[in-house]
Amino acid sequence: MRMIFCIVSIFLLLHIEGYAQQKAIILKNVNVVDVVQGNIHRGVDIVVKDGIIQAVGKNVGNGIVGNVKDLAGMYVMPGLIDAHVHIANDPKETQDDRAKHLKYFLRHGITSIRDAAGDARVLRDLKEGVQQGKYEGPDIYYAAFMAGPAYFEGNDREKSMVEGWPEPYAPWMQCIRPDSDLDQVMKEAKEWGCTGVKIYGGFDREALLPLVRKAKEHGLQVWGHATLFPAKPWDVADAGVQVISHAYMLEWEGVSEELSGNIFENYEKFYDKIDHEKMSVERFLQTVKKKGLIFDPTLFLCMENKMDWATRFVKRANQIGVKICAGTDYVNDLNRPFPFLFDELDLYVEKCGFYPMEAIFTATKVAAEVLGVGDKVGTVEVGKQADLLILPENPYDDIKALRKISMIIKSGEII
Repeated sequence: MRMIFCIVSIFLLLHIEGYAQQKAIILKNVNVVDVVQGNIHRGVDIVVKDGIIQAVGKNVGNGIVGNVKDLAGMYVMPGLIDAHVHIANDPKETQDDRAKHLKYFLRHGITSIRDAAGDARVLRDLKEGVQQGKYEGPDIYYAAFMAGPAYFEGNDREKSMVEGWPEPYAPWMQCIRPDSDLDQVMKEAKEWGCTGVKIYGGFDREALLPLVRKAKEHGLQVWGHATLFPAKPWDVADAGVQVISHAYMLEWEGVSEELSGNIFENYEKFYDKIDHEKMSVERFLQTVKKKGLIFDPTLFLCMENKMDWATRFVKRANQIGVKICAGTDYVNDLNRPFPFLFDELDLYVEKCGFYPMEAIFTATKVAAEVLGVGDKVGTVEVGKQADLLILPENPYDDIKALRKISMIIKSGEII
């Protein structure tokens, strides 16, 4: 028995030592796309081991044993992040169906996604499945859905998120009332793997303040719609919601009257009075900038719904230095050659006057902040997770170069 134990111990020791000494990946002679300084570092090496970037610089790969890739002339940039998706809202889909979406994301260079509230039972399984290698896909971060009672009046579109749950609400989809125990609310959300809360509606500014504060106290990211009925965009920004979604929802800043908590009532009373061409969102944008918040415009969604006026808001936000993240609010169409994220970035450049460099920031460094993991992903730096794209062309010259990915590295593994 002792001999068997010794043999097993020796085997485990060799296995552990072998893992610790696993071969590195050395990318030689590459041009690093720096999304911190906004420049290109030419002819450098990147050393990756155990899924982490170990070194970046001239000749740092020399003499290191491993899988050497001489990529002279190629460009290396961080993996892309879609900061606004929904992959768990259709109860008719199977996990195998959803796994196809995850693979589609990753095979197009999207290495992380933020699901802005869905069925946490589904999302937790998908997230753990990716981590365990069961599914091929991006890292998944997701929110708990939160709204006030008024939001749910005549609105049952979120019911699919709790299908099969014995109660009308769940830890990942909560109705927040004045007497709700916010500490318990946040604790339950975290127990289901949520890394943020997504506030959908039914709050005025005063009701928002304790909700935002309590989420932050519990280490949760705070995401929300630009209009939360009755809260208008400026109210949402002033309350400190960290990531504010949808350029089209800024239209409610153009209503001088107070809004009600009922979404449909507001559309009936005020929508026809909004002058989208003349209205100003300057106070909102300046507040977002001053507080260091992030604007999630979902511009492709706006354009698909004939809300071309939204481009003016996004263009102005970028002009004054508001941090913008790229998100789509779309479920993939697997028949399309590329995910909608590429269309979002194209629009920033073609319709809103962004330089390609600025558009790339929105889907890398800034998007990582949205996920709350700016210290882990989003840039090509020592100590960061090795989520990398290798391109034959400089994406700072042409945003469409992102469609020409030659190699994808996810967590240090070549896909």
